[in-house]
Amino acid sequence: MIRGNGHTVLHAANQGKYKYLRKKQIYFYSTSRSHEKQIAALRRCPPAAVVIPRGVSPAAIPKATAVIQVSDMDKARWRLALWNWRQHAPRVSAVTGSAGKSTTTAMIASILKQNRRVVHTTGNLNTFRYLPSYLLRLSPGDQVLSLEMGMKSLDNIASQCRIVRPEVGAVTNVGEAHAGSVGGLNRVVQAKQELIDGLRSGSTLYLNADCQRSRQLSTRRFQGKVYTFGIHQPADIQGGNLRYTTRGTIFDVKMDGKRGTFFIPTWGKHNIYNALAAIGIARSLGSSLRKIKSGLQRVELPKMRLQRLQGAARRVLINDAWNANPTAMKAGLTVLNSISGTRPAIAVLGNMMELGSYTRSAHREVGRFAAQLNLHQLITYGREAREIGKTAIAEKMNPQRVIHFHSRQSLLRHLRNTPPRSIIYFKASRKQKFERIVNALANRK
Repeated sequence: MIRGNGHTVLHAANQGKYKYLRKKQIYFYSTSRSHEKQIAALRRCPPAAVVIPRGVSPAAIPKATAVIQVSDMDKARWRLALWNWRQHAPRVSAVTGSAGKSTTTAMIASILKQNRRVVHTTGNLNTFRYLPSYLLRLSPGDQVLSLEMGMKSLDNIASQCRIVRPEVGAVTNVGEAHAGSVGGLNRVVQAKQELIDGLRSGSTLYLNADCQRSRQLSTRRFQGKVYTFGIHQPADIQGGNLRYTTRGTIFDVKMDGKRGTFFIPTWGKHNIYNALAAIGIARSLGSSLRKIKSGLQRVELPKMRLQRLQGAARRVLINDAWNANPTAMKAGLTVLNSISGTRPAIAVLGNMMELGSYTRSAHREVGRFAAQLNLHQLITYGREAREIGKTAIAEKMNPQRVIHFHSRQSLLRHLRNTPPRSIIYFKASRKQKFERIVNALANRK
């Protein structure tokens, strides 16, 4: 059943994302969301059409809006997404890796958006199930589809590549993230290999020269150009001479026989690797060095990735708690140690999840690393995280500087009494929702 007033449908909305309704798009009704809230949103911003499953009455939907009733919502979204993809078919870039995907994708988008129309991954919605939402957003004039490709299982990245066939791609690194869910570190390598195997013939690939596990990736069957980026090992895009400021990081890059100085509004060597990958992809898509510098300088980075917030008593809160694995946690601790100077440096670390049999050794690895730093306090919260503190003490860290909490309220009370001007760093896996602790300290809702 279809009814409507002759709207022309150009592109579509991600399921449940009401902000896209303002563009007169297609709205996909969600049976998992409140019917009343969805109808209220549809009345405020009527879309061109609403797709509903059989069993949902169209009576409450605004009369001026077309209604399309389908027996299978998922198949309907995919059919429309693939049709829309075929109408536009922009250039496609893809980024995968155990860490840094979202930041690298944000950097690429910031560079390209200066003079091109770009559709890109947002909100860490980066697995195969979310691909239709990006294909549906494409409209006439969009020139680049910049995708962050994540995975919860093998064949997820491969499935995305089979549809969009990227012409340029990068693997930021290969680490421990999701090792538990896919069956070990070797399977993580196998999953990232899917991007290399999924790039179209004649494409361009960027690999991290400093990442040991990235060397396990095979380019033997890859039919295209391979470039490397790195800081320590020789690379085609060579970064170095990092200088931290209160606003971010200045660094030098040597590429194509030329040298340049760049700035990103965040800290950490791991973010320099992200920037180097973004530089390579943007260069392959035709961006000038001037545009690349400008785009990196003004990039709006995803929240909860080294996000700086102001706390009481001139404390600085660094919310890096989007997710956690040992490599990322050590990188964040290095940033804390580098920027704290004479100010008290406090690390608040939680559980690292989805690591499978690697869980205990991973937390011990972080504990050994933390013990080497000049931390004023090492605070842990969560059952697995306790192993971080125990290991740090075993590695001769002062036990009086290591504290474990079982209660969030007790942790908050303690943090509100830390020394003025402290820099407090937060890192944990997503399920622990550390942003609630950070927001309470920053007086944010």
